[in-house]
Amino acid sequence: MNQVRINDGVVNPQMDAGQMAGYRALIERLPITMRPTLNQQLAGWESLFPFERNQLTNFLNGLASFQPSALSALTQPLKSLETKMGVEHWNFSQSGDTMENASMLARSEYYAEWRQQVQILFERVNAEARDTTAAPAKQTRLILVVLPATLPVEPMEAWQPWDRRAQVLKIEGDSRKISELLLQGNSNQPSIATVLARQQVRENFDLWLIDADEEMNRYQSAAAQQTASSLSYAMLKPFRDKFLAEVNTVPKNIEATDQTFAALRQRDWEPWLPTEFAAEPQLRNFLVNLFLSGNGALIFSNAFVEWATAEALRRARPRVIVARFGLRSKPKLFTSIAIFENQQRVNMLPDVDDPEGSAIDTLILARYIWLAASRYPEQEQTCCLCISEHLNSAYMIVPDSIALPGDPAHAVTPEELAAWVSAYLAA
Repeated sequence: MNQVRINDGVVNPQMDAGQMAGYRALIERLPITMRPTLNQQLAGWESLFPFERNQLTNFLNGLASFQPSALSALTQPLKSLETKMGVEHWNFSQSGDTMENASMLARSEYYAEWRQQVQILFERVNAEARDTTAAPAKQTRLILVVLPATLPVEPMEAWQPWDRRAQVLKIEGDSRKISELLLQGNSNQPSIATVLARQQVRENFDLWLIDADEEMNRYQSAAAQQTASSLSYAMLKPFRDKFLAEVNTVPKNIEATDQTFAALRQRDWEPWLPTEFAAEPQLRNFLVNLFLSGNGALIFSNAFVEWATAEALRRARPRVIVARFGLRSKPKLFTSIAIFENQQRVNMLPDVDDPEGSAIDTLILARYIWLAASRYPEQEQTCCLCISEHLNSAYMIVPDSIALPGDPAHAVTPEELAAWVSAYLAA
């Protein structure tokens, strides 16, 4: 079978009809309940990130390496379990994941056993794929989380233990300069985008800038503007308002909801999105699925920052993510946040900033970002740097083999910390 790989190990963004048909034929040999996710990913190939394409093709190429008799033996336990579950009598979509599929699986008395069998099958196929695929080179990675000066973080509550390796650093000088130095750079300090460019990073999805406001746009370097995947909650307001209005039309019926969600995924959203999204099908798909997944990302800026960061880590595995939280408004009385009402339209009273509530939110959500990163093997090469501009301090977690910048007992300057980050990424 033709594999969708090119010589340098990067998945080719193009897949011809013959390769697609070959992969679909492979999927047809799998148990019914494994087909929806794989078929959905193939159908949306153009909107997958490079990491997702690698995952998908590695799995399918691993599947193709099994002899027919071996694959039949491997899949038989799950197929037998599907027979006991009565899957052949369900209205089970094989073209893509749906809420109705998930509901039918979850209601089965064999659900726990089904999950176990699916995991076993995936692990076996992925192990086969790893045996025939060169391991990717390990690269240093960075998660930079910024708690802006507008958030009155309390010193005693700021840096609860996240990780055994963590250290608190006092910053001597204006800690707001750290983001500027890393994103914009100067004659003495290369920007993050420049460091990545020197390493011949070719994918836009290796650098993500996720912002509650529009602050990071003010000091992005030219290199970052050209290569970064930049998502600003504030700049997405026209899209968010339109999307929220559409989501609130969803009927309280699983089958109808599946149809509505499918229509929202296929809709042309370009009139409501910033112009730079026109050539980025991956980011358009990312935003639609982000907002359909709930978790408050559609109505709270800081929930957007946390959930977008977690999803970017899961789907794209970038080298660098910069996540900047912000100041949100207080929830208004007599509005239904739980069903995602647009508070500005339902209640015409002016918005009121909530700095204390925002500070509490962001301390929790910042830790959630690190917990999300900790799920993946790339975390072993990841430095997490969380900066509280209000406290002029930072919480830093580095890999075991990496030394911290300076002595934790003494303060570091923004220039020293930015230089350390650049050198770390360049290593």
